[in-house]
Amino acid sequence: MAHPLKRRGFARVGALALLGSLAAATSACGRLDRECRALSTRANAFIEENGRHPLKLDASPEENARESLVTAARYERLAADLAAIDVQSSELRPEVDAYRALAERAASSLRAVAKSLADKDFDTARRKRVELDTASKGEGPLVARINSICGLSAPKTPASAGSTH
Repeated sequence: MAHPLKRRGFARVGALALLGSLAAATSACGRLDRECRALSTRANAFIEENGRHPLKLDASPEENARESLVTAARYERLAADLAAIDVQSSELRPEVDAYRALAERAASSLRAVAKSLADKDFDTARRKRVELDTASKGEGPLVARINSICGLSAPKTPASAGSTH
């Protein structure tokens, strides 16, 4: 039979190791929670701002060009905001990077739409708008993956917030 002090010492070392593991896990969970809150704050601000600027169906090409530039600037701000978040969580980082890239592509497409409309090149404007719409289809599943990682249930996307951009 082992000496009681030795057994207690082993249990104490095991308990300390377990507490160390729990502290590391809690720290990682706390970090993920902070990262998710930062991401949610920035994304929701973008969604709310976009919702305040619905697409006007009867707008002229000039008005559409101006609105495309304004919306492109919002996407560029979103991309910059996402890049500014210090995401270290290995499962969240690629999703934030993908969201940032999507925002950058959307901004680029919208700028191309605006330029094409200003040049009265309506075929190119339409093609660029289709590119934007195609890229935007990936946003819902991307937001759903982020929400899953962050433990949220209902994805909030510009489409679900009433935006048409």
